[in-house]
Amino acid sequence: MEENSNLTAERSLEIITQQIAQSRRTVSKEMGDSLFIGGICTMSMATLVGIVNILAASNGLMGIGHLLWFILPIIIWLFSRKNNKEHAKAPVSLVGTMVAKTWSTFAIFVLGFFASAIIFNFIAGRILPPSEYAVVNLKVAPIIVLLMGMAITITGHILKQRWLVVFGIIGGLGCFGWETLEISQRLLIVFGGVTPAGMALVSFVIPCFTIFLFALIGLTIPGLIVKKQRL
Repeated sequence: MEENSNLTAERSLEIITQQIAQSRRTVSKEMGDSLFIGGICTMSMATLVGIVNILAASNGLMGIGHLLWFILPIIIWLFSRKNNKEHAKAPVSLVGTMVAKTWSTFAIFVLGFFASAIIFNFIAGRILPPSEYAVVNLKVAPIIVLLMGMAITITGHILKQRWLVVFGIIGGLGCFGWETLEISQRLLIVFGGVTPAGMALVSFVIPCFTIFLFALIGLTIPGLIVKKQRL
């Protein structure tokens, strides 16, 4: 009797393990679509924001294009919803719930920080002299790519995709350092002949390039790999 009970417990554990593994494979496949869609939408928005900032600068509206970032989550949600309707949706599971909560938490923090930074920089830019404002203004792009890298890394751990973890770390920390140290601006000054005064416009465009690069490294490529995996 005790032996049968042990066998039943072992069999139950085996079934649960198999179900978790199957759920992880199913969610991983769906996550590939989500990462790919998010990456393409983010790359497209980064391009659009950069173009709008360049065109608006001639009318004295510096950085106005960055307001378009607020509609990016809506665009990604619409495309993801359309994609889910065209494919069989994965059943609700612990793995899927953890991934969904990871990215919903990321969205809340990013949008909250973005809105706070805009308000703070707007106020600081009008009450502080340029020299002081240059020191205290909040840089948005480094924090956003860092948070995105963390979300991708956590997703990789949940799905047990080590290479996805590596992509998240490389993309997040790499782009964070690149943007924080203003490497693009320094290269443009040294090799591109851009004057420090000309950086006023460039500073509103370079973050778009950084986010475009991160979306390619951290979202689009990993999403494409997962989509092509034979799970």
